[in-house]
Amino acid sequence: MTFRIIFMGSQDFSIPPFEKLLSLSHDILAVVTRPDRPAGRGRKLTPTPVKVRALSQGLPVLEPHHIRDPGLPDELRALGPDFIVVAAYGGILPPELLRIPRRACLGVHPSLLPRYRGANPIRWALIQGDATSGVSIFQMEEGIDTGNIIVRKEVPIHPQDNAATLGERLAHAGADALAHALDLYAAGKAVPIGQNGEASEAPFISRSQERINWSLPAEKILNWIRGLSPHPAAYTFFNGKRLKILAARALPGSGDIAPGTIVSLSPEEQGIRVACGADFLELIQVQLEGGKPLMIEEFLRGHAVEPGGKMGKDVAN
Repeated sequence: MTFRIIFMGSQDFSIPPFEKLLSLSHDILAVVTRPDRPAGRGRKLTPTPVKVRALSQGLPVLEPHHIRDPGLPDELRALGPDFIVVAAYGGILPPELLRIPRRACLGVHPSLLPRYRGANPIRWALIQGDATSGVSIFQMEEGIDTGNIIVRKEVPIHPQDNAATLGERLAHAGADALAHALDLYAAGKAVPIGQNGEASEAPFISRSQERINWSLPAEKILNWIRGLSPHPAAYTFFNGKRLKILAARALPGSGDIAPGTIVSLSPEEQGIRVACGADFLELIQVQLEGGKPLMIEEFLRGHAVEPGGKMGKDVAN
C-alpha cells in the first residue's frame, strides 16, 4: 500500500528517517523544514540538511517562519496526506496541523517514551548515565510526546558514546522503526498502545548547566561531558580562558584534594587529571577558547600545566 506523506524535519537526526522514506514506495507530497539560518564564522544563511536533501530529489519544500503560520494548515490540507511524519522539526505542532492527515501525525522520538519527553532526550539519557536508550514511533497529540505508541525499539548506550554518536545510532534506529510502523498500518496491524511507566522530561539545558561543577563525583561530571559533547560542550576555565572538555574518563582516586585541583602524574604519564568531589577526571580531548579541538597530548605541547593548579577559575591563576 502506498501512503501519501508530508515529512517535517530540520536537524541531522531527521536525515535517516527521511532517507528511509525516500527508499520506500510511498508518495512524499512535500517537506516542511525550518528557514535558512546564519551559520559558521561568516554567518552565511545556511539551509537545513533536510532542505538540501529534499531539493536534490525535486520535492516541494515549505519553510514557514513559524509553525503557527496562518497559511500553513491550508497548504498542507490541500495536499491530502495520509500521514504527517515529524522527526526533529524543532517546534510543537498546533492542534490544527495534528488534525490534517487522514491516518495520523507520527512522531519519531529518540527515547523509550514516556521516558525523556521533550527537546533533549539524547543528552539527558547520557547525563543520567543510562545503559539503554531507544526510539518511539508514536501518534502525536496536543500533549508534548504523550501520544499512543506504534513501535518502540531499544538501543544500547556504549560507554564511549557522546550525544553525536548515540544520536546517529538512534536516528538510524528511528528510520527502521518508522518503516516498520508504516508496514503495520499498511497491513492493518497497527495497534496504538498507551504510554506506560514513569514519565520524565528532557528539557533544554541552560548555559549555566554547561559549566562543570568539580564538586560532583567524577562519574557524574563525565556523564555531563558525554551528554554535551561535541556541541555545545561542557566547559571549565583554565588560566582564565574557557576550556571545553570534549572527552574524558573517570578514574578512582583518594585523598583530601580540593575539587578542581590538577593532580600530578607519574613521570612516564602524559595527561591532565583533575580532582573531583569523588575520584578523578582524566581529560582526553579539549578545546581552548579561540582554538581547535585537541587531544590532550597535543594540548600539553603548547600549554604548561602545573600540578596543584586549579581548573574552574575564570581569571588567570
